[in-house]
Parts: sequence; structure tokens; C-alpha cells
Amino acid sequence: MERRRFLQTIGVGATAVGSGCMGGGGEVVVSVQQDVRVNPHEAWIREEIPDVSDPGGELQYIVKSDTPFSVYFFTDREQFGQYDTFIKGREPDETPPGNPEFSQTAVQPEGSDIYKASTDDGGARESLDEPGPYFFAVDHSNYRMETRVDDYDDPLKAFVDLTVIRNKLPF
Repeated sequence: MERRRFLQTIGVGATAVGSGCMGGGGEVVVSVQQDVRVNPHEAWIREEIPDVSDPGGELQYIVKSDTPFSVYFFTDREQFGQYDTFIKGREPDETPPGNPEFSQTAVQPEGSDIYKASTDDGGARESLDEPGPYFFAVDHSNYRMETRVDDYDDPLKAFVDLTVIRNKLPF
């Protein structure tokens, strides 16, 4: 009887210790799982994602929609500022592409009617070692002319699953 109570206590303690952490020893600093609606020439933006570069971090995302879109992940505040200028209807000095490891135009897999953008291997965790803060955008505009959006197009309806993890230092 004492052994059973001890094991139950250990199980509860392990659950409490693991709360807020992902397998692999990281702390979740951003977790988004939501439907978003983006009007033509606009973007859904998650701004000021905390810096996880020290001691290192990871990013994983999957975005799905039945409408073409792009995802931009900025690791540089000035580059994001150029993007934000464009989204707000002004003319930026340049149109930076965002971080090339994580920014992409959604693709429509063969035989599917859904467009998808994700980290490699269908949304697996990817190492994120560049200093932040970070900016994540689901884009429904003509930014960089990677997708074509007309004034009278329907809003983009997408599902966003985004996680940013800060790695923990070994004990």
C-alpha cells in the first residue's frame, strides 16, 4: 500500500515538473493553435516573439488554407519593419525575404486542395539559433509577388499551429 502511494506521488510530481515543457528539454515560449482570417493585402502577424538564441531554441509551424499564401519569419527587426511598411500600404525601401530557412510560399501537395507551409518534415522542430526578437507572418498580399492577391479576393482563412521553444541548459 505504501509503495502504491509513493508511486502515485512520484507520478504527480513528474507531471508537475514537465508542465510547460516539451519533450527534449525545452520550455515553450510561444504556442499558437488557431484559425485566422486575413483580408486581401494584409497579414496575420505574431510580433515580438522572445529571443531563444541563448542557449538555443527551436521553431515548428504548420499553416494550412484552401487559398494560396506565404509565410515570412523575420529574425531582424529592421527587415520586419520593411515588411510591416508594405503591409500598412506604404512603399518600403526594400522587400526582404525573411529568414530563408523558415520563410516560404505555401504549396499544394499533389492530389490535395489545401495549401500548406511548414517547417521541414511536415512541421518538425527546427533549430533556431539566430538572435531575436522574431516576427511570424501569414501573408495574403502581393509582397515580393510570390502570391497574387486582387483587391476583391476573398479573405484568407487559415489554421496556424506555431510553437517556439527555448532549450534548457543541461543540469
